[in-house]
Amino acid sequence: MSNFIWKEFMLRKILSKTDYKRILGPTAEALVREVNLADKTCLITGASGSIGLEITRCLSLRNCNVIMACRNVYKAKVLAKRNCEITERLTFYQINLTSLTSVKNCSEEILTKEKKIDIVILNAATFGLPWTITEDRLETIFQVNFLSQYYLLLCLGKILASDVRVIFTSSESHRNINWPSSPSLESVSLPKEKYTSIKAYNISKLCGLLLMHYLSNQWANSKKSVFCAHPGSFIKTGLCRNWWAYEALYTFMMPFCKSIKQGASTIVYCATSPELKGETAVYLNNCKRCDESDIAKDLRMSFKVHELIIHILSERTENIDELIKDFSHVKSNVSN
Repeated sequence: MSNFIWKEFMLRKILSKTDYKRILGPTAEALVREVNLADKTCLITGASGSIGLEITRCLSLRNCNVIMACRNVYKAKVLAKRNCEITERLTFYQINLTSLTSVKNCSEEILTKEKKIDIVILNAATFGLPWTITEDRLETIFQVNFLSQYYLLLCLGKILASDVRVIFTSSESHRNINWPSSPSLESVSLPKEKYTSIKAYNISKLCGLLLMHYLSNQWANSKKSVFCAHPGSFIKTGLCRNWWAYEALYTFMMPFCKSIKQGASTIVYCATSPELKGETAVYLNNCKRCDESDIAKDLRMSFKVHELIIHILSERTENIDELIKDFSHVKSNVSN
């Protein structure tokens, strides 16, 4: 083990001094250089982590008000002060995505203090965990990466702008999941005997793509839009921190993969690009349209999964039917 740590240290040292000629796309900052986001407000989950923090930095540079929903607010404030040139437009809310009660409390605080949200970036994720369940009796990766963030979106429906853009941070690894025609609770929240961290992660990303199609159908007669964005593969972020083998693999892949600044670009493109005005239900990779897997674009499956998700939430939260009714209505209570 000590030999591995030494090798990783040396590789990091070499990489830090090497100026690789990247051919993997522009940085997020370059994409928003000509964009004016004054009077816009963006909510980001996982905003204090690698890519989330870079998105926060780039949007705030263009005069966007950024709501940072984070588990550790103190850490988020320290990192924002260290990395963001402009911090006056940042606000911080505490949220624990392993707890639906915490999600509800966070949403109530946001509803009290914020008037309008123009962009929602559901970016928080975890990976590499042993099988664990949350206080809500659900597998942790599924709840953190998808369910709790979708519940947050539902809770904030009243202040979503009439032309809101919603972005799910996605992954090409969603292609590795193949479900039965009617998924069950065990299909999304894996029991211990069927669990691997990679499988749970892939399921959470497939759920995001399916909900993209469901929401676009519900919002068909509105200006609201929803996208999924793949940042890139093997980007060295905090996502791999939970197991040394993943940490070693991602460190080794650094010269061949996108940087964090590049990894944020497709998400920022979905959130801000004028080229996507009037578009919805698009999966993007490298800032370009990309075909998702057959199951991910199955509209019938998207309705089945949404019905399952609402059932899961109804057993663990209150007033979910009222939330869904308000959320699915195409008219927003918030004017632009």
